[in-house]
Amino acid sequence: MSSSKEEPVKKKKRGNPALYKGMPPLNPNGRTKGSLNKFTKLSRELMSNKGPEIVQKVIDMALEGDRHCLKMCMDRIIPTSKAVEITHDHQDLGINIIVEGVKAIEREEEEDYRTIEAEYTEEK
Repeated sequence: MSSSKEEPVKKKKRGNPALYKGMPPLNPNGRTKGSLNKFTKLSRELMSNKGPEIVQKVIDMALEGDRHCLKMCMDRIIPTSKAVEITHDHQDLGINIIVEGVKAIEREEEEDYRTIEAEYTEEK
């Protein structure tokens, strides 16, 4: 039996070895104001070209009974109620929670849930 010591595993340093602490910035001016990333450009192009068709498809799917599309439409038609009111006129600059507002929101959510669960039927 030979006694051999195992060498400790060296950790690989993270990041670019050419960059070091205290070096001058590579882009001192930063990102130019108003510049857009690829995703934003793509989404704007898609919505400008196909926006009305996409919106109509979501509405049609909501009318067919798709819950997610119905919720999307309802969220944009009816604004959400807020039960938390942030006021800065108090000395403590606290947050006031309106209890009646919370109860009203719970009632609205119950009504919305019942509406979403209902089936869509056309009158003849």
